[in-house]
Amino acid sequence: MWLPSNEPEFVANGSLKRSHLPSLGYLRVLDKGNETVLFIKDEKIVGAWHLDVESLEEFYENKAIKSVIITPESKVELYKMESKLFETIIELNEETKLSLPIEIDFILVKYNINKSVDRDELLEKYKIREPSQKDVETLINEYTK
Repeated sequence: MWLPSNEPEFVANGSLKRSHLPSLGYLRVLDKGNETVLFIKDEKIVGAWHLDVESLEEFYENKAIKSVIITPESKVELYKMESKLFETIIELNEETKLSLPIEIDFILVKYNINKSVDRDELLEKYKIREPSQKDVETLINEYTK
């Protein structure tokens, strides 16, 4: 696998918004030591590579897509590229090239990556109540004593 050694444009932990995705570039997903690279062009996955660290096996194309795992603990790095560099990298990593591009929604839907968190649901889930005006006043009074 040959990739340029530049810094990622954006790094996320398990959650990713569609707006973060490059129109041309790649996603690098690190999860429990496993590594996946998805080449993206115009919101489509055009190439994929996956390394399973337990077996030290490399997977390409569709098998790599099936091996992608994105959890809340995953580190997702986004790299943007210029057209010429992207085409060169795809040529150098020809074994990763998919015969038919796959919509990026496949990954976004499969792992609920694009899902926004509802504040009220989150507060209810963890049984957190909003402080009342009286609670706030009490805290301020205790702090200023």
